[in-house]
Amino acid sequence: MAYDLLIKNAQICDGVGTPVYGGGLAVSDGKIVEIGTVSGSARREINADGLVLAPGFIDIHTHYDAQISWDPLLTSSCWHGVTSVLMGNCGVGVAPCRPAEREIMAWDLVNVEAMPYDVLMNGVSWEWESFPEYMAAIARRGIGINAGFLVPLSALRFYVMGEAASERAANADEIQRMTQLFRQAMQAGAYGFSLSLIPRHIGYQGKPLSSRLTSKAELSALGRVMRELNRGVIEVALLRQAGELGDEELDLLLHMAHESQRPVTWLALIHMPDLPGACERIHARVQPFLEQGLRIPPQVNPRPISQYYSLRNPFLFSELPSWKGAFNRTVEEQLTLYRSAEFRHAFRDDIAAGRGLLFRGQWDRLHVTRVQTERNKPFLNASLADIAVRLDKDPVDVLMDLAVEERTELGVTVSIINSDPEAVGEIMTLPNVLIGLSDAGAHVDQHCEAGVPTYILGEWVRQRQFLSLEEGVRRVTSELADFLDLRTKGRLAPGLDADLVLFDPTTVRTCPGEWVNDLPQGKPRLIERSEGVAYTIVNGEVLFAHNDYQGGLPGRVVKSVAY
Repeated sequence: MAYDLLIKNAQICDGVGTPVYGGGLAVSDGKIVEIGTVSGSARREINADGLVLAPGFIDIHTHYDAQISWDPLLTSSCWHGVTSVLMGNCGVGVAPCRPAEREIMAWDLVNVEAMPYDVLMNGVSWEWESFPEYMAAIARRGIGINAGFLVPLSALRFYVMGEAASERAANADEIQRMTQLFRQAMQAGAYGFSLSLIPRHIGYQGKPLSSRLTSKAELSALGRVMRELNRGVIEVALLRQAGELGDEELDLLLHMAHESQRPVTWLALIHMPDLPGACERIHARVQPFLEQGLRIPPQVNPRPISQYYSLRNPFLFSELPSWKGAFNRTVEEQLTLYRSAEFRHAFRDDIAAGRGLLFRGQWDRLHVTRVQTERNKPFLNASLADIAVRLDKDPVDVLMDLAVEERTELGVTVSIINSDPEAVGEIMTLPNVLIGLSDAGAHVDQHCEAGVPTYILGEWVRQRQFLSLEEGVRRVTSELADFLDLRTKGRLAPGLDADLVLFDPTTVRTCPGEWVNDLPQGKPRLIERSEGVAYTIVNGEVLFAHNDYQGGLPGRVVKSVAY
């Protein structure tokens, strides 16, 4: 029999935990048709020569909503064997959106996901208004890998309520209109909805991000649409305070799960050294409900995360009330604020009160990594704690004085999250925890974590031997496909989509991040490439072969389906 694609001499890792075995795989019309002992010819043959053949990897937490307009390959994810992504997370996105509201949607993405404003306004094609039109535009333009789309509640609420969306809950008429629009989006194939409750997520003009004001009545109405259609998932950035799942947050989580009868994933279990055991305590609060059958899995990123920030876009401090006035301001306005003794005093009060989600005064973990002036270059790579001792000054004054001297272009790097691998390993293996939170496509000038699958294979499987190869692959394939009810992906079996990755288990890894100037208008971003990924195949077509792009756009818009 003649196939479209034939892979020979592979070590097959099927995504569901079956022990690896030798064999081949045949593809016709974008589907797997044979696996194991395969004979015949094909238009294209690949001799795997002992490489591992696995299902294409899945990433359930990305923010490519804007980038997909100018980068249909969705880099960096596509370089790591990722063949399917879910975007529209954390309640922010670019649809639905009227022309007059584009600036507002852009500022939400600037403030929440740290995307440059001018990049968004010049790079996003804005050829849609409704959410179904957005999905259709993506399908029409073509994409390199598969993509599913959550409806971001901040965008939906603003579309219906206008600026009142950042001030109050919706009334009955507005809820009815939102429900109607959401139903239309779901019927067009949207994958559910997302929202954020996190205080650091601020929106246009420093107001609360719209989805933070979503009422239980709104969540009930939207959830009932999903229950009626019997499809889709919900994603929520849930924890308002680091290391703590409050009663109100737990109540909202359970409310969404009960009302929708659909899976709800939430953010996040992250290890912070000054909060030992916090993730285990949080998980213990939801475990009884997980055991009852509620599908409310948290996400964990299995990597240590070092984040870069500038004082021009001080995202690190965005949840602190004292910093509210620093966003959506000119440089001169920011400099006036940073010089203010009143602002500095309020900043100290916020730290003393522990109001930060990430930063709560860990000056020893905050390092100066970029300065423009010669006089400050001796401080490069030094911590704020060390500089404060050196200058005999308070760390707040050190930070703000440097920011003023550098005219807000002071760059700092913070290394707090997931810095203890043993603790992260314990979190990863808690029951019903999903691998996620890569944030691929967001925070483009702060950090890049798109290589989660190759990090798991290189670090947790090969280097630490904490996971078996079979389990490492399962965690980023079938486990995530099952959460999404994505029944044609995440496994190797006849009849399923031929989303495949071939990799070398002895070399696969995530490479260090690097700066490139490939955003619209030549603006910079951080990317990360992989090593050891030999082939990435999407719907039966080779997308990358040994890091060389093959020229096609074989990805599809993945639509929610009821089973």
